[in-house]
Amino acid sequence: MKHFKDKQNNIFAYESDGSQDDFIKEGLVPISDEDLAILRAPTTDQLLQQLTQARKEQEHQGVTINGIRYAGDPGNRQALQEAITYIEDAGLTEFPTWKDSDDVFHADHPLADVKDAARAIGARRSQLVAAEGEYAAQIIAGTLIDLSEVTWP
Repeated sequence: MKHFKDKQNNIFAYESDGSQDDFIKEGLVPISDEDLAILRAPTTDQLLQQLTQARKEQEHQGVTINGIRYAGDPGNRQALQEAITYIEDAGLTEFPTWKDSDDVFHADHPLADVKDAARAIGARRSQLVAAEGEYAAQIIAGTLIDLSEVTWP
């Protein structure tokens, strides 16, 4: 493909064999593959938004305690705290029935496991937010321009 841009940096592509040359508008400027990559590169704000979304996706994965997955998204973190408070207020040490983050039901599920999961989710979230902060600083400094280089703890 041959690529061109207009004064507003809108990109136009045409077949390289010349079959579409009649459609190339006057005033379009040919650009190299390197220029094309620069024009298509996300802005700093877009990269920061993508980074936050990637961190949230990592959070959602949550943790696994004794073979049971507990999601780490905000709604599930709140639900865990509510469930812990309820069972503790009831003076119980286990949930008669527990529905995990994969929609599987478990009978007589230990309160201790749910507390461990809530703590582990909090610790993981803290690590993810710290990593996001480090990567965000690199994006702002211009040293990180591609999120494919991001690895999460």
